[in-house]
Amino acid sequence: MDHKVLSGLLNPIRMRILQTLLGQETVTTRVISEQLPDIPQASLYRHINKLVKDEVLEICEENKIRGTVEKVYRLKINPFQQIQEAVEQGGKEEHFQLFYTFAMSLLTDFQQYVNTEDYDMEKDRVGFRSYPFYLSDEECDAFLEDMKQALMKVARNEPNDQRTLRKFSFTMMPGKDE
Repeated sequence: MDHKVLSGLLNPIRMRILQTLLGQETVTTRVISEQLPDIPQASLYRHINKLVKDEVLEICEENKIRGTVEKVYRLKINPFQQIQEAVEQGGKEEHFQLFYTFAMSLLTDFQQYVNTEDYDMEKDRVGFRSYPFYLSDEECDAFLEDMKQALMKVARNEPNDQRTLRKFSFTMMPGKDE
């Protein structure tokens, strides 16, 4: 997979746009905007155009509405399948590039957060920790399944006045005893 495309897929706003499309065959910018009201319209258009340019989305229809043209989009590729294929079929370089892009997106998100005027890590419930623990393969699989179930409970929450967009990211890899 092209590194530029992968980097675009790991962008938090583009990932949210793609998650909006996953449950639907086609969607308009208006529908995406309604489902992601916290993203400014100009920014939303810019991210959608980038996804079209990178051939992740395609325009499948154009409708004239009151003198303007409304574009209808659909997924051209399944981005999550593309990432999974890169994991399964890639070598050391592709795997490193995937992880590097993931880590850089975390750094970018954190930099944007700390550059806000009134950030407060405790109030905003920001945290990062590393928890080393010993698990058999079976215990690891059970742990990951429990995490998946917990994440699925909140993954489809709709935005509203009571909810803040929060990003939960994690890695798991073997460690060295020290």
